[in-house]
Amino acid sequence: MGKQGLSKQALSLIERNQMKIPPLRLKALQNAYSLSALERKELSKLYAFEQLVENTGEDREFAEAMLSVIDPMKATSVYVVGGRDLSVNSRLLQEKAAEFLGNTTNRLVFLYPECMRKGDHCRTVWYANTRRESLLIRRSVEAFAKRPLRDQIQFHNIDVHNIDDESTLGILSLCSPVTSTTVATSMSSDYAAGYVYVEGPHDRWVLLKHAVAKRILNVITLWLDHEKNISAGETRAA
Repeated sequence: MGKQGLSKQALSLIERNQMKIPPLRLKALQNAYSLSALERKELSKLYAFEQLVENTGEDREFAEAMLSVIDPMKATSVYVVGGRDLSVNSRLLQEKAAEFLGNTTNRLVFLYPECMRKGDHCRTVWYANTRRESLLIRRSVEAFAKRPLRDQIQFHNIDVHNIDDESTLGILSLCSPVTSTTVATSMSSDYAAGYVYVEGPHDRWVLLKHAVAKRILNVITLWLDHEKNISAGETRAA
């Protein structure tokens, strides 16, 4: 394709994920594949995501990588689902979380699997997230906030033994001891964006397609509604 484009060899390497898109060749790549306007938009979003992930380094659950794919004018809730330990141990993460929660209607929600039975073998699989981890996250984020965040940061444990329940089984399918899935959505739920984080020698982020993010959001909403109904029933019974 010459100086103004990409060679066939470069295109082949990009397709096989052996070469990143050169910073000045994004438009050339769009032209090479005759992408539609929608496909160009998706490619630009993916490129921005990869660049920010590369620049921000490891353990950026809620920082620049996420902000590259969500629209801050639309997103009102961010859900983090997974079996990893709860941690917002980076000053950058804490500051970005506080900035997002500056709007009183925004929420940051953690959902994580937990074994409720003492001495059960599954306790060796899932990280033992305790009330201490929750308090540390809340305090570290509030240190950058201009006011108490109260219920804007929420923590929900998922009983791994309650697999007879369809909604619980659905949300557990999103969990793994080494991954977490982050999804942002709007108040009207017509907007969704997110990614999967995989922990390893070199941490990896996988950007989700809009349709996939919506399906994951539906699983999360179903489980949260189910838990709310159970709590309401227990309150009435008491």
